[in-house]
Amino acid sequence: MSRKVLPGRPYPQGATWDGTGVNFAIYTERATKVELCLFDDPSAAETERITMPETTAWVWHCYLPGLQPGQLYGYRVHGPYEPEKGLRFNPNKLLVDPY
Repeated sequence: MSRKVLPGRPYPQGATWDGTGVNFAIYTERATKVELCLFDDPSAAETERITMPETTAWVWHCYLPGLQPGQLYGYRVHGPYEPEKGLRFNPNKLLVDPY
């Protein structure tokens, strides 16, 4: 599926529905890439993976027109894996929204 992805806004953080779509924003200082994963069923594989295109002051963000409340989602965050520096990025792990 090819979905329209707009830049969105960095605030508020989390997933925010505005009546016509959803803005996604998540803060991470060291990430090199953030992917938004959409699901139709909590026990099934993701149905869509969207690379979040924008960053503003370490907040990754995008806006998906037409998305409705109740959409299941998570994040895959890419970045350095350097445990000695406290960095443990692993895009194989699906992360829940901290907001």
